[in-house]
Formats: sequence, C-alpha cells, structure tokens
Amino acid sequence: MKALLSAAAVLLVASCASVSVTNQWKDPSWSGPPATNVLVIGVSRSDTTRRLFEDTFVRDLTAAGVRASASYASIPPGDGGSAKLGDVVKSTGSDAVLVTRVQRVEDRINVTPTGPGYGGFYGWYGGAWASTPEVTQTTLVTLETSVWDPRTEKLVWTVTTRGVLSSDIPRTTQQLSATLIPKMKADGIIR
Repeated sequence: MKALLSAAAVLLVASCASVSVTNQWKDPSWSGPPATNVLVIGVSRSDTTRRLFEDTFVRDLTAAGVRASASYASIPPGDGGSAKLGDVVKSTGSDAVLVTRVQRVEDRINVTPTGPGYGGFYGWYGGAWASTPEVTQTTLVTLETSVWDPRTEKLVWTVTTRGVLSSDIPRTTQQLSATLIPKMKADGIIR
C-alpha cells in the first residue's frame, strides 16, 4: 500500500478541455472479479481540486452502480497518508483503488506563416502585414489513471488521457469521468 500512495503523493490533478485516451493497458493475468466498491484518490496539491475530482468520480461511479468512496476525508495529502491507506481500504471495504495523477504538462507553440506579398514595393508592404505569422500556444495535460487491486497490491488497469488545459475543473473532471467509467465497465474492471 505504501508504494501505491507514494506514487499518488506527488499530486496535482489538472483538467483538460476535451479528453482523449492515448494509451491503455490491462493486466492480462488479472481475472477479476469486476470491482463493486472503489476508493477514489485524486493526486493534487490543491485540496479543492482533489475534492472536486474525487466527488465527481464518486458520484458518477455510484450512478453507474458501483459503490465508491472519496479518499480526502480519511487520507491527508502527501506521504503522511501512506500509513492510513490500508486502513481506509479495509474500513470502506474497497476492492479496487482508482488513482489519477498528472503525468505531464507541455506547452505547444504553433507558428502559422502566410505567403509574402508581391507586386512591387506597395504590394510587398501590404503583403508583409498580411503575411505576419499567427502564433498560438496550447498547454496539453496528460493524466494517468490507474486501478489497483488492494488485495494483491498490483496494478490491474491503467489509461493515459490527454487534453487541453482548462480552468473549468468541474466540467473537465466530468468529461474525464464520462470517458473513463464506460471504459472501465467495458474492460471488466468495474461491475
């Protein structure tokens, strides 16, 4: 359990404007059964972000017919929560632990040039203004969401998602939940 929370302790959950799955893995030796009770951990330095993330996933997992608990009420952020994780898993009866953390944040700069103007000095001058390149910057966030089996302390499923950074954490966390919960059901990770 210590390894699980240590991996989650660096915590910073960010939101993405639109979410797309970039990679997915399921342990081929894991035979289930699908989880019916999930402990949700959002790794974030912001207590508000962590609570928004965990509450959203708990609400949506519950709506999907899976019992779920938020970790923030019982596990403090950081390494100090490692000792409590096993106790929380036992007290909640969780048969899976879902952890989401930021894996990477990258800025992308796109420069779109346009062609030069022609037709002598006057045409060139007008074309120079018209051909000024357009520069845009986009911040991409890659999240890693993992599901662990607390009985074996092994990773059974992991997905990376990517999206454009957004300040609307509730909406984008909802988008992440709407993307991942059906995937977990389809893969037999949750009931």
